[in-house]
Amino acid sequence: MRIDELVRIVFALFPVLLFLTGLRVLDSYKLVPMRMVLAALTAGALAAGLCYEINTFFFQHFPQYSEQYPRFGAPAVEETVKSVYWIFLIATSEVAFMVDSAICGFAIGAGFALLENIVYLHALESASATVWIIRGFGTAVMHGGAAAIGAFVSVYLAESRQWRGVRQFGPGLLTAMLVHASFNQGLLSPVSSAVVVMTVLPVIFVVVFYISEQSLGRWMSGKLDQDIDLLAMIASGEFKTTPQGAYLMSLNDAFPPEVRGDMLTLLHLTTELSARAKGDLMLREAGMEVPADPELENSFKELKYLQKSIGPTGMLAVRPLLKQTPRDSWEIHHLSR
Repeated sequence: MRIDELVRIVFALFPVLLFLTGLRVLDSYKLVPMRMVLAALTAGALAAGLCYEINTFFFQHFPQYSEQYPRFGAPAVEETVKSVYWIFLIATSEVAFMVDSAICGFAIGAGFALLENIVYLHALESASATVWIIRGFGTAVMHGGAAAIGAFVSVYLAESRQWRGVRQFGPGLLTAMLVHASFNQGLLSPVSSAVVVMTVLPVIFVVVFYISEQSLGRWMSGKLDQDIDLLAMIASGEFKTTPQGAYLMSLNDAFPPEVRGDMLTLLHLTTELSARAKGDLMLREAGMEVPADPELENSFKELKYLQKSIGPTGMLAVRPLLKQTPRDSWEIHHLSR
């Protein structure tokens, strides 16, 4: 391999991967394991392949819009396709904080940019190193940044306003489209655009990570206290004097004693798992390894057994006690990994 070819490859592929590595280093709670990063990179590459086919079809069948499409159409198409995976991760509570949503969103955009630049490396073999510096530090990082911004805006709306569905994901997707479309307008020179991307995006991520981790710390300490208090009340028999206990007692006529007993056991087990997940996060934030717990598998088996024993109607009745917010659901996913 010639030196100039190596330079092209390094500038085309490495900047976005270094940026992604930097985001993972900033994640003091280590919310995103490597397998999730690799899955997001793969999803982004698949999105790039699909968008290549869509964009090719459009250019072949609508050549009269060949100037307008890259500025407006391509950003809308590409961000929509990229959003499928980050929306899936948030909707299924695989990610629940702005930090992990930003990392996974950027990884999706990075996977998209990597495949796109690999294609261009073959198509533009004679392009100068300047072209690949611009594509590597500008276009590639923009792809990651746009997807990341869309993802963490959606998580922010869920956290701050409890929005769900289209109201939660629509503004984030629209923001990603606007970021991408603004980059494609050509208002600045390619070099200036790359400089702006590499200057502005790190600042945005540092601010977002700081705000998110402060919020995560407050939520974790406050919720952990609640979990410990609830476990203590259940163990001491004082639970029936609480509003949650009164609600469970109000189900006397609707469910037999054994089902209500399973409901209380389910509440105890989910609270115990919730406290365990927060303890794991605190250890990771302190830089300590979290030892594997062989008893966790049995806990999840018991959880499934209780849910089946209680039944669909009983689970609907007990849901107000469980308070299954996206973050609560994330805790179960976190431990099950």
